[in-house]
Parts: sequence; structure tokens; C-alpha cells
Amino acid sequence: MAVTVVIPVWNGLEHVKANFPAVLALGANEIIAIDDASADGVGDHIKKAFPQVKILTNVVNLRFPKSVNKAVKAASGDFIILLNQDVLPDKHLLKNVFPHFSDSRVFAVTFNEQHQSWAKVEINNGRLEHINGELDNQIHHSFWASGAGSAFRKSVWRELGGFDETLTPGYSEDLDLGYRARKRGYDILWEPRAIIFHTPESAYRLALPERTLRYIKERNFLLVQWKNFDLSNLLNHAISLITYILKHPGFIVPVFMAAFHLPRVFLFRLKEKRFIKLSDSEVMKAIN
Repeated sequence: MAVTVVIPVWNGLEHVKANFPAVLALGANEIIAIDDASADGVGDHIKKAFPQVKILTNVVNLRFPKSVNKAVKAASGDFIILLNQDVLPDKHLLKNVFPHFSDSRVFAVTFNEQHQSWAKVEINNGRLEHINGELDNQIHHSFWASGAGSAFRKSVWRELGGFDETLTPGYSEDLDLGYRARKRGYDILWEPRAIIFHTPESAYRLALPERTLRYIKERNFLLVQWKNFDLSNLLNHAISLITYILKHPGFIVPVFMAAFHLPRVFLFRLKEKRFIKLSDSEVMKAIN
């Protein structure tokens, strides 16, 4: 069972200095850092300080979903550990995660991020709503696996096509991937003993104006629902969306941004239909 750690880096020199020694201590078969056109010399630092790390370099800034997909494609491992550059993993991470993959239905195991709980969701009035699961020491089914720190079965990642690059520059790509995996009948677990320490400094906030960032978040969340909802929930969503726009006219901006991708949404739904094994209600029941 070969394991590849994938870490996208962007202007993260100080994070790399702080966290990469712990990443190397995990004992993975391969570590890939993908430098997303950084300007702070982080790629050169990795080459000098951590020569055992494989470096991929983007000539232009591809952003998170595309960079991760590129790195996973280059990975030799059967399993992928995906970590943000600002994540420090516990040294016992691998031994607490990989027994779960003896079950072929398990696509991903998401980590205990500073004791944040697992992800469950509900669909209310045509809208997907995230609810934090109970914080305890039990293993739980999770709706999705966090892009900041999770382990993935690479064969299923390839089957699903990885992160949807329509969601570039990012946000909700991990939610979308988890939704698609669950509707195909795969499981995702939250492992409380798989501890990571996350000191987030959003690359998006550093690169994008706040209003643009908000619109991208809202656009991507709409696209996730449009892509994955059962038809009945999609119809309820359309009614709810019209009502919301009438009350909040400014929301029309992310709606138009999402609508630009409707041809891709329709094509995705057409292709994905034959792979779906579970309805929305069956997925929610399995988690909640």
C-alpha cells in the first residue's frame, strides 16, 4: 500500500519551514509539493531543504482545484494524503487512518482538524445546509472529506475525476467531490485520532478582493447543488432561489456567475445519472 502526500503551496515559505519536517516524519512513500507560481522562493527552498520532496511547478497560478488534480495525477501512491501548506500533521496520522481503507467502499478519511467535528448536512427548503456533527471520540460517517486534510483512495478519485475544475479558483470543491462519491455509494469517515493542527491563512483572501471572494463562494455553492441535487430537491431549490433573490436582489450576481456554467451542469448530470446509486434522502440517512 503506497502512500503519496500531496501539498499545494503558494507563497507559503514560512508554513513550509514550520510544517514540512512533520510531513516527512509521517513516513509516506512519496511527497509531492506543487508550487502554484509562488513569488517567495518556496519552491527553491523545498528543493534545497527537503530534497526528498518531489516538486511540480506551475508556470502560471492554476489555483487549488487544478493544482491538486495535477499533483494527484502525478502521484505514484495508491492512496493520497492531501494537506494544506498551513497544516501540521500528528506523527501517528497514517496508522490511525489506513486501517479504514480495508473496506473497499471507503473513498476517504477526513482528519480531526484541531478537534473540529465531522460534517453532516440537511436539505431544507431546497438548500443544502451544513451542520457540525457532535464532537466526540467516535468514528463518524462524514458528508465530505476536507481538502485541507484528508486521505483518499486514488482509484476512486480517478473514477470521480477529482476536483471539479469548474469551481476554480476554489471553495466547495471538496464538498462537491464528497457529494458525488456518496451518491455513487462510497463512504467517507471522520477519524478523531487522525489529528492535524491547522493555522489557516487563506490564500484566496490574499489574492482576491473580498467581494469577489464572496461571489465565488456563493457561485460554487450554487453549482454544487445544481450538479448533485435529485430532481425533486432541484425544483424546490429553484423556487427557494427565486424567493431569495426577490428579498436579496444583490444575490443575482453569483446566480448569473453560476448560470454561465449551466451547459456543463447539464452535461454532468446527464453523464453522472448512470452512476448514481443513492438518492439524496438515502445519503442523508447514512450520515445523520
